[in-house]
Amino acid sequence: MQTVLLIFDIMGTIAFAVSGALVAVRRRMDVFGAAVLAIVTATGGGILRDLLIGDLPPQAFRDPLYVAISAGAGLICFFVV
Repeated sequence: MQTVLLIFDIMGTIAFAVSGALVAVRRRMDVFGAAVLAIVTATGGGILRDLLIGDLPPQAFRDPLYVAISAGAGLICFFVV
């Protein structure tokens, strides 16, 4: 069960990172702007969720996997688009 939740969590992180990177491409940002926007978009919702339910520190700060995945997905999206 834990593996299934992790897979869905990573899929959601990738989806939101791609969404942020696409906005950066549409706004004609450079690669750094696309990476930052992808990371903020992908991890922001999870951080807010963790703060609201009292799960401190948020998962994105405890595990660098989420930041790395969102940066990677954002950069891939930037260079593909």
